[in-house]
Amino acid sequence: MIGIDATAVSPEGKGISRVMRGATEALARRGVDVVALVREGVAVEARCEPVRARPAVLWEQVGLARAGRRFDAVLTPTERLPVVPGGRFVVWLYETPARRLAAARGIYQRGSDLVTRALWKRSLRRAAAVVAGSAATARDLEEALPGIRVRVIYPGLDPEFSPGAGPGGEPYVFHLASSDPRDNTETVLRAVEIARQRMPVRLVVGGAAPGMDADAEFTGRVSDEELVTLYRGAAAYVDASLYEGFGYQALEAMACGTPFVGSNATSIPEVVGDAGLLADPRDAEALAGALVRVLSEAGLGEELRRRGLERAREFTWERTAAEFERLFEELAA
Repeated sequence: MIGIDATAVSPEGKGISRVMRGATEALARRGVDVVALVREGVAVEARCEPVRARPAVLWEQVGLARAGRRFDAVLTPTERLPVVPGGRFVVWLYETPARRLAAARGIYQRGSDLVTRALWKRSLRRAAAVVAGSAATARDLEEALPGIRVRVIYPGLDPEFSPGAGPGGEPYVFHLASSDPRDNTETVLRAVEIARQRMPVRLVVGGAAPGMDADAEFTGRVSDEELVTLYRGAAAYVDASLYEGFGYQALEAMACGTPFVGSNATSIPEVVGDAGLLADPRDAEALAGALVRVLSEAGLGEELRRRGLERAREFTWERTAAEFERLFEELAA
């Protein structure tokens, strides 16, 4: 029996919440004997057990330790395993903790970071298996911990990210911003300004973009349904991310039939393959040139749309679950 630490799952969750929900439900559909450990009031389509997951340190050091004694293996997205030995843990990570520790953080996060700094290297060396969500993350982990073996298992994509009707109106390019400075939205804005010297470009920016003053239409926070519609209607999705543990926005855009123009950093090239135009995320001129090509060259946008749809079909939760099932079988052998 496999325990899954699904305490990160929330009803409206994105990021790791969506990843853990997708993997858990896909494993259950395959008939793998799994139990999802969830917070009170949260449900996934699998056998669930509610647990107290706050404070996080108490859950990791007491709750996960108990889970480790109960199950044949426990899949968890935390790099902070119980200090007390015991249990077989499979750790699934999307960034090296050192990268997160280097980011600007609030007071609560800085307190949590002290625990992470003390535990993460020791925890990964003790894990039964370490899994990365991309080859880029695997390389980071292997460089940080020489001698450790990291397996790559890509996540899947939810089916609502698919081609369909956009919002209509004047053509636009789309960018999804957040409060994370690594999203590098300022370079996207500069790239669009440069592109406008050659042709008209309407820019729609979704998500959080605090303090930004640019010639763009800022939507603010968008629901999943609104996000899918914005992807579908865009003539291109433009991105300048400096770091992605897995290039989800690139994958979402491609799955919706939107040509991708963006960063060639970290995991994005392995997600996009030959289905987009990539450039140095610090080079606004290069990004602008790629964007102008997509918007002006006959047939290029349609070719990238075709390639993107084909590429996106490779990232399924069924494949993710099958690879984890093989890993669990190896650990049990």
